[in-house]
Order: sequence, then C-alpha cells, then structure tokens
Amino acid sequence: MTATSTASGTAALTRIRVVLVETSHPGNVGSAARAMKTMGISNMVIVNPRLPAPQHDAQAIALASGATDVLQTAKVVATLQEALADVVYAVGFTARKRELTHPHVGLREAAGLVMSQLAVQASAPVALVFGNEAMCLSNDDVDRCQLLASVPANPVYSSLNLAQTVQVAAYEMMMASGSFTVPPDVKRETAKAGEIEALIKHLELAAIESGFLAPNSPKRFMTRMRRLATRASLEPEEVAILRGLIASFQKPDRRNVSST
Repeated sequence: MTATSTASGTAALTRIRVVLVETSHPGNVGSAARAMKTMGISNMVIVNPRLPAPQHDAQAIALASGATDVLQTAKVVATLQEALADVVYAVGFTARKRELTHPHVGLREAAGLVMSQLAVQASAPVALVFGNEAMCLSNDDVDRCQLLASVPANPVYSSLNLAQTVQVAAYEMMMASGSFTVPPDVKRETAKAGEIEALIKHLELAAIESGFLAPNSPKRFMTRMRRLATRASLEPEEVAILRGLIASFQKPDRRNVSST
C-alpha cells in the first residue's frame, strides 16, 4: 500500500540532518542512507570516517539499495563542530546515562522536541548525532549537543547497530512530523440484500436437490447460512461466483436457476 504525504511534514524532514561521527564500516553508511530515505530524510553529514569517502564505497552503494542519491549528496567533514556549524539544535544519541547536565529523554519525546524546535526556527536545520559502531559519542561530542536521546529497548540486550538506530530515529521523526500516512482502504461495494437472499435461496434449493437438506426438517440451516453470508459482507462479484459454483453442482436441468 502506498503512503500519502503532507507538505508541512515533509518540509520539516528536509531540515533534519543525520550526522554520523567517525564511522568504521561503509556498509553502515549505506544502510543508514536507506533508512533515512524511507522516512523522508536526505541530509547526511559524515564526520572523520575511517575511510576517507565511505559514501562512494561499493558496499555502501549496495546496501543503500536505491538511496544512492542520499549517499552522493552526503558531506564529509573533519570535525563535529564543522558538521553542526549552522545547526540550531542537536540531539546526541547514546545508550547510556551520562553524568552531565544535559537533559536525557527517550526517543519519542526527543522527536517531539525536535519538531518544536523546527516550528519556532525559520529555516535552520536540526541534527541527529550518532556515534560510531564501537563507541558511543565522546563527552566532547555530547558537549556540542543540546539534548541526549536513547532508544528504549530490552535492558537485558539493548544493542542496536548504527543503521538500526538511524532507522528507528528517522521513523520517530517522521511520525512526529505527520509526514506520511497509510491511506485508508478503498470502500468495497457490498452485495444488496436482494442479491444475498437470492444466493441463500439458491443454496437452499441445491442443498435439497443433493439430499443434504431435508425440506421438511431444515432445522436452522438457512438461518445459519444467512448469518454467514451477512457476516462475510460479500461483494456482488463474490455472490455471482458462489451462485455459479452452486449451479455447477446441480443437476443439468436445474442449472438455469442461477440466472433467476
């Protein structure tokens, strides 16, 4: 099912920057790009990666799986300070509590706070800052953020890799922005009461002809069949199929009942 979008929500997502600090594996950069694009985020900045240009690595391109446009426009910078130079609000992601004065909240609350910042700022971006695969953000990195956020997870095993964390974070940002929704199902045409009644009568006749139903002792057979058909909310085409099927089981000289 295809999602629909809202202009205001998608505009907010264009101002969210994902900052990856000192990434080690190009594959995670590609997977992060894919995670971002699925949620409508496209601004990626990579800080001091282990490989000089991970966005051009073959593994990164393969794992981006169609999100190569996010990779190709990603910027590589030397320091987090440079990555955040034009940012008005930065959220640092960490799996552990810090003995710092920064407020530390769950991801969903952080997403709401990010949307609040985007609402009051004219056009400046906000940043989601992620540490590398082996270590969380350093204290120096955290000092450049205004908020810390964690993904609530099983305390016994709370390990998420970099791309997974980006995916969950991007999803929560998208949900908080109201950017994409799943459209409701198209309302199906249901068969009219007269069509259902004709089906039930047809079924009754076939059941009697086959010997399955005794006409003098029908018990509650027809009541149950009528309830079944009503619960099923049959479409006109489905009624026609069932009547055709019933007719195929009848004696040849009785098959024309399906047209009545």
